[in-house]
Amino acid sequence: MSAPRPSPARSRDAPVSLAPRGRREAATAPLPDRDSLYEALLGRILCGDYAPGERLPSEEVLAAEFGVSRPVLRQALARLREEDFISSRRGSGSYVRRPEEADPAPFAPISCVADIERCFEFRLTIESRAAGLAARHRGKAQLQALKDAHAHLEAVLKTGALGNEADFRFHDAVADATGNRFFLETLHVLRPHIDTCMRMLPRLAQRRSPARIASVRAEHRAILDAILLGDADAAERAMATHIARAQRRIFEGDSGDGRR
Repeated sequence: MSAPRPSPARSRDAPVSLAPRGRREAATAPLPDRDSLYEALLGRILCGDYAPGERLPSEEVLAAEFGVSRPVLRQALARLREEDFISSRRGSGSYVRRPEEADPAPFAPISCVADIERCFEFRLTIESRAAGLAARHRGKAQLQALKDAHAHLEAVLKTGALGNEADFRFHDAVADATGNRFFLETLHVLRPHIDTCMRMLPRLAQRRSPARIASVRAEHRAILDAILLGDADAAERAMATHIARAQRRIFEGDSGDGRR
């Protein structure tokens, strides 16, 4: 199998979206499949090319613009509807959903590669500190919750599944063990943005290799062990290592993998 062609260089602040192909490129490049078309349309929504409340172009226009069949387009639109990015109005078309007025997002939506990196930088500071405080302040009930969350994560990762929910549960348990509600609340605020990172980087949605799963399991185990021992410095280092490696796995294709 020949090596894939390198992607063109992209600015750190460039929106993570796929532009429709020009005529010359379309003549030689393969047509986008359902998943890549989904990412393209999602990128436009996240970057504001399709504004909240705006009606998307018709299926005929989108199919022609991206060079896809109607069935492929409808599958991509169906996924956007399932994930609440768009809604359909009978006889009118598809519209970008407006954010709920009563619950505005504390942070602006992630819309570019640099935003993903900034999110990791923020988490590196917040979650590393949380792990250290958890090692100092965890109570009996919080330790049990952390052990249970880790056992659940282990069981899920052993199946080769992504384990996103189980991973959040573990990180939530660490934040809760600090005894400071602001760490847990901050993590909950970040969750939609972390989810967005995963949607914008579809290659991470693939089934993980055994080596990558082993790396993630070892990182979480190190965090748990340090907290159980009450070693705040080791807990901070273990969490910092985990988040830094997760960032490298996304941007550099590190041999390990992990939701975070």
